[in-house]
Amino acid sequence: MEPTTLQKAIAVAQKASKEDEAGNYEEAIRSYTHAVKYFLHIVKREPQGKDGNQKIRDQCKQYLDRVEELQSYQGNREVVIYI
Repeated sequence: MEPTTLQKAIAVAQKASKEDEAGNYEEAIRSYTHAVKYFLHIVKREPQGKDGNQKIRDQCKQYLDRVEELQSYQGNREVVIYI
């Protein structure tokens, strides 16, 4: 059985967090960005109800804020994802 989009999004977000904690910021940025894309796909395609969708959006905002923070550490101010 293939994992659902939500399971994929969670797995990628967990990978991002681990990479972030390990100091692998480039990979963390890529993974956070990838996770956000998965989560936004869920919001657009799968009915979660207002509360569920808002929680996903809030989490995406936290991930994108962290991406910006990591980019500033690297001196890279270019935006990685467009929403």
